[in-house]
Amino acid sequence: MSKGRILVVDDEYGIRSGVRQILELEGYAVEEAETGRAALAVLDQGAFDCILIDYRLPDIDGLTLLQAIRSRETGVMTCMITAYANIETAVAATRQGVDFFLPKPFSPDDLLGVIETLLLRKKQNEAAAQLKLAHEAGLSALASEKSQTRSLVESLRDAVLVVNRAGEVVLVNRAMVFLLQSEEALLLRQPVDAVLCSDDFAPVRSALGVSSTSRTVFDMELGDRQYMVSIAPFHSETREVLGHILTISDISEMRRLAMEKSRFIRTMVHEFRSPLGAIKGILEVALDKSLGDRLEAYLPLLSRAEIRLDAMVELIGNLLSVSRIEMEGQNRAPAKPIDVNPVVKEIRELYRERAATRHLGYEITVEPDLGGVLIAAEDLRTILTNLVGNAIKYNRDQGTVALRIGRDNGEVRIEVADTGLGIRAQNLPHLFTEFFREKRPETRGVEGNGLGLAIVKRLVERAAGRINVASTEGAGTTFTLYLPAGPPPDPQQANP
Repeated sequence: MSKGRILVVDDEYGIRSGVRQILELEGYAVEEAETGRAALAVLDQGAFDCILIDYRLPDIDGLTLLQAIRSRETGVMTCMITAYANIETAVAATRQGVDFFLPKPFSPDDLLGVIETLLLRKKQNEAAAQLKLAHEAGLSALASEKSQTRSLVESLRDAVLVVNRAGEVVLVNRAMVFLLQSEEALLLRQPVDAVLCSDDFAPVRSALGVSSTSRTVFDMELGDRQYMVSIAPFHSETREVLGHILTISDISEMRRLAMEKSRFIRTMVHEFRSPLGAIKGILEVALDKSLGDRLEAYLPLLSRAEIRLDAMVELIGNLLSVSRIEMEGQNRAPAKPIDVNPVVKEIRELYRERAATRHLGYEITVEPDLGGVLIAAEDLRTILTNLVGNAIKYNRDQGTVALRIGRDNGEVRIEVADTGLGIRAQNLPHLFTEFFREKRPETRGVEGNGLGLAIVKRLVERAAGRINVASTEGAGTTFTLYLPAGPPPDPQQANP
């Protein structure tokens, strides 16, 4: 027996098939539809527990499909998935009654977490529907530990509060108790206006004071967090309002991700458009033969175009790395520790010639009997390539680059220090942000795309490590990493 029936509506075959494989491995029954109309046809053939809807479909948009689904009153849970994530889209979808909003790209863990949450909410909604058949006197039974409805609501991460038609609180879950910074005994059977007496809850009190027969949804702020508030009435068999169910969901992370994704896409478009524009200009000069018929006249331009293309290839590689890291998720450390020495040897040889060209002192030291480190060899190689490469790139001629690896309080400590340009103090908090590059006259001619350090931070954190940076403008920079240490690795199984 399947854990639930899921319908995936997306015009991209890769998305549909990928989602299907992930969910079927977890025991869900999955159907696909590549258009809105095809989805409605599938819905006519049977009931589903959850529908994943792409915002942009080739025939009708996701919001229109959402309206059509809601008009059927099937009780199905809905989640909007889209690569065009922004606050406006999320708000519009929420007002149309969507239950969740998941920006693309998302990891398998993100997808499974959303599905589990939605199916749990569906059970909650079904339990709430049963309240419509209950008499007012039966509401007090919800406060009993024996109530199945109470147990279900108690397990939700969203804050839930149930009010009877007299305006008294008859049920709260742990999340609501924590949000209100109170105790359950002090909330039950109290007037809801007294429970939500803070000025921050004024919009909630106002909405609860209106006897509405439909669901009310709006946003509110509590401190520095953003919340979505849902107030849904439940009725008797004669459609008389018996009370309201208040749900408060923290959407701060969703909004942050939407804003970050929007900024990321805008910056990425700029990073591609600038070199493409330069290459197009060079090609136009060559095609128009503006410099005459001799090939030699165009060689400097073609060399510049090649440099631009190499930078774009590097940017694409870094973007793929960021996407891969996000998809693979956290805690990818190997089951056995690795020996750092083979990786360090590669880094030594990789940058030896480049350091010599700049007349840099190139020092690499590894503490004897260091033991193993719990990180994937590929990830460690990427980290050191970025840090040592930057130390050479942003250094001064005849300066020094040092890579030092040792043990510190049960961890492996890796330091990459240089005597280069340094970083301004006000820019240190932004150093690991995607596409961030310090704009100074000294760095104007240095090639880069601002993704290397963002990748380094992700790799360190998913190995359960941490990274610090200390820098003085004009005097150099030191990056210090701490990674989980392990016992000495088996020489027969050391990574090449």
